[in-house]
Amino acid sequence: MDPRTVSKLEQKFQEAMIDILVNMGLKKVPLLPSQTTAHLMAKAAVTVYEAAVENNQREV
Repeated sequence: MDPRTVSKLEQKFQEAMIDILVNMGLKKVPLLPSQTTAHLMAKAAVTVYEAAVENNQREV
């Protein structure tokens, strides 16, 4: 995937994850991740998505 698209996806995933965790609150989730951890979580999610895209393209 295009590096700019990957970067934008990582940013949006990170924002979404933080919003979800903050809205759930500490009563539901035991820890709010640091910015570094949230960034790594977003990078992991996008990597999984890229693998799914690649696998789908191979099947076609």
